[in-house]
Amino acid sequence: MDQTIALNSLIILIVIFGLLAMICLILSRISYWMSGLPQGQVIYADSPSDKAKILVSRRYGLSGKPDYLIEDESNGLIPVEVKSGIAPRTGQPHRSHLMQLAVYFLLVEDVLQREVSYGLIRYRDRTLEIDNTPELRAELIDLVDRMRQQLSQTEIRRSHNQPGRCAGCSLAEICDERLI
Repeated sequence: MDQTIALNSLIILIVIFGLLAMICLILSRISYWMSGLPQGQVIYADSPSDKAKILVSRRYGLSGKPDYLIEDESNGLIPVEVKSGIAPRTGQPHRSHLMQLAVYFLLVEDVLQREVSYGLIRYRDRTLEIDNTPELRAELIDLVDRMRQQLSQTEIRRSHNQPGRCAGCSLAEICDERLI
């Protein structure tokens, strides 16, 4: 009788743990689906626990650390940039976010010698898929060239009319063009 009770208790425990395992699996699948990330293996993560190395391109004079690089069997490497805010209402990423992802396209191709067909910008409310096009690369290289030219100048003018940007600027205290 005691053996029957013990066996029944063991069976009940196994069933409970099995159900808990299935619930955890379902929740993890739902969480991954809601993340907006593609299927694949994360091979690079810029997190304190992973100590990801900085990708440095001497050829372009650029460096950076994408939030994630996901290896997908059919699409190769996919750079992912995660942003804490919501996506712009236009459905297009902020230009600075787009240029940041373009840098990661270039770094992955130059440093890791891997083709990149597209990348993702993950906002809090949705994920935007961005194609790696020759036009985007040309825009990035032009922007970097203009930035380097401006760095060689003795006086650089403010490039915006947005008080919010000035409010968060590390040079606001010494800027004679600040808007606030």
